[in-house]
Amino acid sequence: MSEQTDLFAGRTLLVALDSWSDVASGATMALNFIREQLGSESVYAVEDEDFFNFIDQRPTIVLDENGDRDLVWPSLELWAEVSAKGRRIKGSREIFLLIGQEPSLKWHSLKDELIEVIEDREITSVIFVGSLADEAPHTRPIRVQQFSNNVAVRNQLGVERSNYEGPTGFMSVLAQACEENGLPTLFVWAQVPHYVSNAPSAKVALAVVSAIEALLSVNFDHSTLAQAAFEWERNLDEMAEGDEDMANYISSLEKTHDEQVASEASGDELAKEVEKFLRQNGLEGGPETGSEPGTAGE
Repeated sequence: MSEQTDLFAGRTLLVALDSWSDVASGATMALNFIREQLGSESVYAVEDEDFFNFIDQRPTIVLDENGDRDLVWPSLELWAEVSAKGRRIKGSREIFLLIGQEPSLKWHSLKDELIEVIEDREITSVIFVGSLADEAPHTRPIRVQQFSNNVAVRNQLGVERSNYEGPTGFMSVLAQACEENGLPTLFVWAQVPHYVSNAPSAKVALAVVSAIEALLSVNFDHSTLAQAAFEWERNLDEMAEGDEDMANYISSLEKTHDEQVASEASGDELAKEVEKFLRQNGLEGGPETGSEPGTAGE
């Protein structure tokens, strides 16, 4: 796809929040890794007690290199790249990152404030990143799914819209506000093996980074992250070797996973045959697909 029609070719904001949507810290770890690779600097921060409930989101005591105590308060920061450290970038893409803890108070006010910041920075698209627990084996590649409620994004990437209904988080609130203000959005979700979802996973973070690389046509040096992912998986393999029940459970997950992948591959082959038939019979394209009934404003 050409740079002229790529919705993510300009200034793209990546968003990840430490919340229920960041299982195994897969999303925030990935974006913090990208932040370090880009040499980004903080250009905006939310550290206001108006937006955080310190009973639920307590400050943390840390010790510096001299052993002195300090407090780290819940925060949400916007980062802008200042160098091209460790990557090769195509075109004029610019990456911003919004990383921190999910706010617990005054979502309407913060949503409006963030939209102003996004507009001031002339950001043209937003990618929301998360990780969720699923019945997936740690021994297989981490699956990453993409969804969008924006028609143009779905047409560009061939992704589906989410049909989820129910309680949601601040990322969805901000995403809807972005769409209402003409900013195309995409959700990227990594699937985390639920039986190891309490500890940070470099393998999940690596899968997210790889998905972002493909979306934005960028490349990062993730050799260190890949080594951490390998060690994470190896440690789990060793645990399973000493636990028969765990080994049997993982084996059942592997079987289900492999059967699903095989089924999806068969479906892809069928789709290719249909496309081939349409081309051979001069039917490629069919009816216009640039819009959908009832999706105005998406």
